[in-house]
Amino acid sequence: MEKIGVIIYGCGVMGRKIAHTVYSKKSFEIRGAVDTAPALVGKDLGELFPDKKKIGIIIGKDAEKVLSDKKAQAAVVATTSYLKDVASQIILCIKAGLNVISTCEELSFPWRSEPEEAAQIDRLAKEKGVTVTGTGINPGFLMDMLPLVLTAPCLEVSRVRVVRMMDSSKRRIPFQKKVGTGLTQKEFHEKIERKEITGHVGLLESIYMIAEGLGWDLDEAVEASPIPVLDERDVDTGLGRIRSGKVIGLSSTASGRIKGKEVIKLEFNAHAAVDEEYDEIYITGTPDIHQKIIGGVHGDIGAAAVTINSIPKVLHAASGLKTMKDLPPCAAIS
Repeated sequence: MEKIGVIIYGCGVMGRKIAHTVYSKKSFEIRGAVDTAPALVGKDLGELFPDKKKIGIIIGKDAEKVLSDKKAQAAVVATTSYLKDVASQIILCIKAGLNVISTCEELSFPWRSEPEEAAQIDRLAKEKGVTVTGTGINPGFLMDMLPLVLTAPCLEVSRVRVVRMMDSSKRRIPFQKKVGTGLTQKEFHEKIERKEITGHVGLLESIYMIAEGLGWDLDEAVEASPIPVLDERDVDTGLGRIRSGKVIGLSSTASGRIKGKEVIKLEFNAHAAVDEEYDEIYITGTPDIHQKIIGGVHGDIGAAAVTINSIPKVLHAASGLKTMKDLPPCAAIS
């Protein structure tokens, strides 16, 4: 079987996790790597792996050169959560004739948040005959694709609710910072206002994907401002021990309504004092369905896995900008 050639665009914490997994799979071959961080450019990509071994792939700074010089079918773009920031990178990949799978949360369903960028990417991808998809564990699977799949045995559905409860202390350090770990309440709210921390990105994208998948025309979709989570105890995290009264994570909610009735509700909880981790889906319909994943799905492992396992589906999809609901369900790949 011919291996799928992959270029890794972005060699941060998530990018190198994806790269290491791609390297370990017999279905893939890494053909190049791109990053702009001075500390990474010029390094052998394998030096960023847990076992720190040289694999002969040197991280380049000139994305256009790396993308055009290497014979690959796909680029995995793992750089940022926001489409405006990642659009130019995706466009470079498209122009190089590469299919794109990105961890950019806004790319998972971008037509509401960034319609101009979405239209441009879709048009260019169709012109070049390639496919672009934004995915990951969430958005991309747990809070949108999985609930949609679970509605398959329902004759009708009137409401979807998803709850994610995760221990943020087990996640990568950038994520722990992203949920406000270690801040005072005042600092938390100030940083939220200035968008220096964002909490979880992608809840609205998941709302829109579920609605479109069910054929619902929402009157509104709203996301509440994240709420800081505190604990009376001192709590250990990847950022050290957080004293009682300081922020150890956050809780975020988003909902979609039709005629004033809440038909979709997503609840995302990520903090360092979670008693039980789980992912839970409630579908109100005929019949009702209640699915709970005991222990939850590990965010970083899940994000890397869904991204990698989606690559073959993206390669065989119709050209253009697609969401996960547009692709056949993916499965684990060796």
